Amino acid sequence: MRTNYPTGTRAAIPLLGSTAAGRMLSALRADGPMTRSDATAAASLARSAAGKAVDDLQRLALLRAGSTVGDGTPGRPSATLEIVGSGAVVIACVLSSNGLDLAVVDLTRAIRLRRFEIFDAGGMDPLDTLARVARTIQDVHASLESKCVGVGISVPGVFDPHTGVARAVLPLGWRNIPMAAVLDKSLPADLPVLIAHDATLGALAEFRMGAGLGAQRLLYLAGQQIGVGSALILADEQSGRSDHPLQAGHLIVDPAGPQCSCGSKGCLELLVDGRAMMTAMGDDSFAPSSMDEVLTALSQPAPLPAAMDRIVDHLRVGLISLVNTLSPDRVVFAGTLSPLMSRFETRMHDALDLSVVAQIQPVTLVSSTFGDAQIFGAAELAFEPLLRDPEGVLEGVGRATGA
Repeated sequence: MRTNYPTGTRAAIPLLGSTAAGRMLSALRADGPMTRSDATAAASLARSAAGKAVDDLQRLALLRAGSTVGDGTPGRPSATLEIVGSGAVVIACVLSSNGLDLAVVDLTRAIRLRRFEIFDAGGMDPLDTLARVARTIQDVHASLESKCVGVGISVPGVFDPHTGVARAVLPLGWRNIPMAAVLDKSLPADLPVLIAHDATLGALAEFRMGAGLGAQRLLYLAGQQIGVGSALILADEQSGRSDHPLQAGHLIVDPAGPQCSCGSKGCLELLVDGRAMMTAMGDDSFAPSSMDEVLTALSQPAPLPAAMDRIVDHLRVGLISLVNTLSPDRVVFAGTLSPLMSRFETRMHDALDLSVVAQIQPVTLVSSTFGDAQIFGAAELAFEPLLRDPEGVLEGVGRATGA
């Protein structure tokens, strides 16, 4: 199976510490095939550095030069440069309480293989769950013909990237699980594993190729059947991108509201997540099929129960507080909040009139239509070492495998 997702429409923000080859590769991933002169400008490289970068990437089989075309300079034709998708792949995984969603993604962001394993990850011992994840990754990795440069894993909770410990993955019932260390012991030494919070990876996918393209301060709010995931991404041309996992779902919007598992009352996620929507529609079964019916109802013109208006009111209160606190220039509503935003777009925009920050600087509200954000976000995370230093990463893979 091969599924493509469009490349971006803006110049890439280079990762901090990127080599010239990494900057060139990032530019081509962001904007697709282009002439050598355009790629040199997009990567912000001197001509001599760009020339060496192109030579290095061709030697590494990550780049091909196509036909030459005029670049606007008389007598100076320029070759069209294009990424070789099969030059490197990553394994992207989304771990949830329902099991594992895995994809092999190549450099052009094409999905070359997709595999779903349904099991009760939350009901198993954490070490047994991680052992199953490792076996699946090993099996897929062994079948690959292209060089695999890493694994990216999305987890539905708080993960500490400095210690490699899953601090609080509540959907799985995990507390302080040494996730990175366990997986590192089970997987090949040349296969680095990068793990991150699911909302952070969803935000990264939107930022790189979705509704967040061009944002400088992207706030991402993802409604789930249980809870609200959130993250903030800051972009800076000099220092690169920085990611900030948030717990916006535990912003208190109604102090007299229901008790939350965190100990507070009236948290945003209790009042706007999938459970709240199903209750508003008169269905307390909380079955996945019921959630699908709610999302379908939001996309239809038929009137909705008055209780749905209260959900919108709570979301408006949360939005105002988040905009005033975080000062985003773009807010992406994803998951179950995406159709809610689309249905009540005018009311959500009107809420910005009550935000001091939004009165001073523009804030754009958009709905995501990105169904595989976590998969693509995990792939982007796994590709980042390669995008910093293509030569160092691929030569490291070669040494470890004996290639």
